[in-house]
Amino acid sequence: MGVRDWPAILWETFRRDVRIALTYRLAFVLRFLSTLFQVAVFYFISKLVAGPQPGLENYQGGYFAYALIGLAFIRLFSISLSGYAGKLTEAQQIGVLEAQALLPVPLPLLIFGSNLWPYLYAFGETALYLLLGLVLGAPLAGANAPGALVIALLASVAISGLGIMGAALILAFKRGNAVSWVVEAAAALLSGVYFPPQILPQPVQKLSLLLPHTYALKGLREALLNGASFAQLTQPILVLAGFSLALIPLGAAALAWALRQAQIKGDFAQY
Repeated sequence: MGVRDWPAILWETFRRDVRIALTYRLAFVLRFLSTLFQVAVFYFISKLVAGPQPGLENYQGGYFAYALIGLAFIRLFSISLSGYAGKLTEAQQIGVLEAQALLPVPLPLLIFGSNLWPYLYAFGETALYLLLGLVLGAPLAGANAPGALVIALLASVAISGLGIMGAALILAFKRGNAVSWVVEAAAALLSGVYFPPQILPQPVQKLSLLLPHTYALKGLREALLNGASFAQLTQPILVLAGFSLALIPLGAAALAWALRQAQIKGDFAQY
């Protein structure tokens, strides 16, 4: 089984996960209601903060549009951050990880394949958030959708580097995914998901520059709310590309080290 077979493996893994997901149709309804309620909550919160607000003056649409972009994309980014570790833990718990490691297929490829359906589903949820926001008056009619897509993909790749490191820690130390917890908490507070980083104390604002989420959300808001051109999106695109080039090799190296340690100790199945 060679590299030419990898696309077929990914496709079959994707088909398996889709079939499993479709057996839980109530989950789709509940997720839709959750999305609807979240959008409604922030829509009415925005009525309390109407008028000029610090950090919002650079974007059209006021607080509701600002928060909508954060809500729409943070779920997508969470797949990159916690999805790999989640699939690895699931394989450990149901007892198939050791068998997968013996297959003539790289284990990282299997882990990546298991995230294809969650990624597609998360993109669908993101589109639903934006559609609901458009219905409620968010200024998305002039959005640069291709520019936003490029930024979302680059951000997903960059954040995946951190997610792969988290998976490596679980494989090596059999503990909870501390990387995902720390980064998700930091992103929620610092990167501008729910409020502009500019309202934070100055020293704390500087910490936000260490997170790819910060540049991603800034670029997404410029593309979707202001209709910024690709030329105007150069800075977040280049920064996210830099994060990707740095974090993906680090994550791959960490996972390779963790796999070697697990093979030496023979404890793939332990968690």
